[in-house]
Amino acid sequence: MSTPRLLVVYKKSQLSLFTEKDPGVLEQLEQRDPAFHARFIQAHDENEASLADVQAAIEERGISADIRYRAERESTQHFDLIVSVGGDGTLLDVSHAVLNRPLMGVNSSVLSVGHFCATDARGFGAALDRWLLGSAPETPMNRLEVSVNGVAHPTPVLNEVLFAHSCPAATSRYTLTVGDESEDHKSSGVWIATGAGSTAAIRSAGGALMHPADPRIQFVVREPYRWGETPLMLDRGISESPLYLACKMRAAALYLDGHREQLELTLGDRFSVDRHASPLRLVGFRHLRTQAPRTAGARI
Repeated sequence: MSTPRLLVVYKKSQLSLFTEKDPGVLEQLEQRDPAFHARFIQAHDENEASLADVQAAIEERGISADIRYRAERESTQHFDLIVSVGGDGTLLDVSHAVLNRPLMGVNSSVLSVGHFCATDARGFGAALDRWLLGSAPETPMNRLEVSVNGVAHPTPVLNEVLFAHSCPAATSRYTLTVGDESEDHKSSGVWIATGAGSTAAIRSAGGALMHPADPRIQFVVREPYRWGETPLMLDRGISESPLYLACKMRAAALYLDGHREQLELTLGDRFSVDRHASPLRLVGFRHLRTQAPRTAGARI
């Protein structure tokens, strides 16, 4: 391989973000909750040191690298390896701009969740060497594609989609179609997740753990309203086919891998969630479960 070109995408600490918007808020926090303030300082210091260590490891190997803040959404296609420095939230943000390129996550703080990360900053040099030698494992992570009114949205979803009313306190009304079954619902919304995302929010909502390589789509209805004696048939399940939903609200939204990417919907809008054609090439994923994917029916 010729000298590879790397893209390093980093997060800013909460301390940095708060200081940029309102410098005085941290002094107030220190007075009100010194322990919480100390965690902000620790996470900031660890994040800064991790980014410096990653840059130093790249420079020591004579490799060219661009450094980019994660809010800068630009093409990643002309890089050989993308490195995210942060936690899972940073990696999810970065993954939205990555197609057919390997992505390696570096956990920047012990206070960050790094489920998808290959290493921390101390181990990054060795992980980079393995990638340069071609011995770093790559795991293809299935993703979701969302289409609204027949138009595919460009963001591939690694973890989950949340569909709900724009106001968290309001009832979500919609029709859900899975395979040959359709059902009208009133609920707090619907989680729709990949196998990789089955360890995240949908699990907290009562979903089942799936193998990260499972190509199927899991859904869980949040707090379904049940009326009469007829049980709901589509309150949760695992589907091999796309999911279709019709919005029956004037103000609703789709949240893609968290709160940063939001699509507004209104009465009569229809959307589908299907398997994305481009899995994420995740380098050094360490959390593959060994059990085989479930092959039972749609219910969980």
